[in-house]
This record gives sequence, C-alpha cells and structure tokens, in this order.
Amino acid sequence: MTVLGSVRSTVSPDIGLDIGTTNTVVYERGAGVLISEPSVVAFDTRTDEIFAIGHAAREMEGRAPGYIRIVRPIMRGTISDFRAAQTLVARLVDRALATRPRLAPRLIAAIPGCATDIECKAVEQAVRAAGARYTTYVPQAVAAAVGAGLDVTTLRAQMIVDIGGGTTEIAVLGTAGVIRLASLQVGGSSLDQAILQRLRFGRFAIGLLTAERLKTELGFAGRPPGCESLAVNGIDLDAAAPRARLVSEALVGEAMQEGLGQILRGIRAVIETLPPEISADLIESGITLTGGGALIRGIASEIGALTNVPTTIAIEPLTCVARGAGEILGSPTLLEQVRPHADRFTRWYQSLRIGMRESYSP
Repeated sequence: MTVLGSVRSTVSPDIGLDIGTTNTVVYERGAGVLISEPSVVAFDTRTDEIFAIGHAAREMEGRAPGYIRIVRPIMRGTISDFRAAQTLVARLVDRALATRPRLAPRLIAAIPGCATDIECKAVEQAVRAAGARYTTYVPQAVAAAVGAGLDVTTLRAQMIVDIGGGTTEIAVLGTAGVIRLASLQVGGSSLDQAILQRLRFGRFAIGLLTAERLKTELGFAGRPPGCESLAVNGIDLDAAAPRARLVSEALVGEAMQEGLGQILRGIRAVIETLPPEISADLIESGITLTGGGALIRGIASEIGALTNVPTTIAIEPLTCVARGAGEILGSPTLLEQVRPHADRFTRWYQSLRIGMRESYSP
C-alpha cells in the first residue's frame, strides 16, 4: 500500500459488511474483523427508541418485558425491517470505528444471489444511512470466495458453498464471474427452528437460543460423532411446568436431517448441470465451505462423499464474507470485475417495470 493509500485508509477506511440473518460482521481492510454481533435490535415501544442492539438485544429474547420489542431485521438474507437494519448497521459501524478520528468510510455489503433489485436497493440505502461517502455491493458467494483465499479471477472453475444463517449460496466461479448459482432459503436459522419444533413435538418447549446451542454442540451431518447428551432447561408441556431434560445427539441429528438434505441436494443439482470441462476443474480445485454452517460436524465429508469432489472448510468461515467484501473494495480492478453493473437509475427503472415502488422510509 502506498503512503497516500495508507493515510486515506486511516481517515476514511474501507469497510466490508456481512449483514447476515444471524450475525453482522464489520471488517476493515488492513485491520481485520472489528465487530461480529448478532443481527438483533430491541425497541422500547413506549418511546419508540432503540433499547439495545447486538449481543445485548439477543440476550433479551424470551426474557424482555412487554414494552420491549425484539426485532431480527434480516430474514432469509433480505431486509424485513428497514429501520432496524439501518440502525443496526449504523451503530455497529460507529462502534467499530469509534476509537479513532475519521472521515466517512467507504462501505461495501454482500448480497445473496436470491435478492431482488428492490432488496438490493434496500441494503444499499441501509448501508448509506451509516454515513458512508461511498457504497456498493457484491454477490455474497464472490465475497465468500475472496474471503476464503480463492483467486476468483482465474480461468479454472472453483466452487464455493456459503451456509449462512438465512440462506445457503452455492456458486461455481471462474474468471471473476458466476458460472452457476443456486441460492437456497435454508440455513442455520432453519436448523434451529427444526430442532425447536422436534422437541416441541416431544412435548418439551425451548427457546431459540437453546436450540442454537443444541445445534452447535450436538449437531452433525452423516454419522453421529458420539457426543454425550446435553441437559437443557425448558417447559414440560404436559406438566405445564419448568423442567430440565437430556437431549441426545440422535434427536438433534434427526431434526437437522431435512434441512441439511436440502443443502446437499442443492449442491449436487448444481454440479449435475455443469459441462465436462468445469466438472473436471472441480476435481482439482474442490469445494470450499464458508459460513457458520461449515462448522457442523461431518458436513464436509458428507458433501465430498455425495459429489466425489474434495471438500474443505475455509479458515475462519464465519467471517469470510465480510473479509472478502472488504478486500474487494480495496482492489479497484477486482471491484470493477465482480460488482453488479446496473446503476441506481437502471434498478429504479426496473422496479417501475415490475410495478413496485422504491420506498424504504422507516
């Protein structure tokens, strides 16, 4: 980096954002991951003001008094509550950069492949509201690949599977472009809900935080790893009273089976559509897993066995998307190659053609 570039990055940093269903990650090029907090906002309905965000808001889920409304502004990879998303991004960026004086940063966000033009615009406006002097976005799969250390400009095809909280992005990349893409509306949050519903079927109610803990500690794909049962607290629905219960890894694996099956079938379906030359490339380059779902025990070996393609987990898979977005922003040549080229007017015109308004007022 030149001296001029170093000075500019100090006073006006390049920030990559992964505004995920489960977590929002803020990454600064040259400084690393600054913040990774849950994508949760708590509102005080009496004053209509923000009560808490991030970890503090997440801990209040299921415990907050009636006047506190808990909002998850990102659902299945897209904004469901614009005001909450705008507040979440702005406050996390301010918190991340509060330790030093600065000008307005340049911000780039990753967008799922399933996002519509209207949803892309909503993310762009939410990011701009954080006070950025420049904003843009890139496909989530491309950002994940760059964050995983893959060279997306090479001619040889590479496959990335980003298993996030709300969506799973399955992409085959080559020459800085997307050759094949499938965006599935299933991710870590779907698996949490499946565990919650499976226990409720057994007349035992737990909260989402407990379901997430069970997924993290007992969840697996393929063969059970042999973990001991985990004691969790909840409500015995038959007795209508609080109880503790042991939950086995077999029950958790059964609950997660359908969601993981959708992901595995989606990966196989993408590979089956590839021409022979690209399929041959994958034997050499393999499949790289990113996102929180990459940490599920056994999932890499299951994907490898199903597809006959070597499958590896990226280093620090939870932060690959934000890291990749930040690195793309810091490389003008790469940014020009991978970002969507439709300008704001084009997206506005497209929104009129499909009969929708660009209105995202809080």
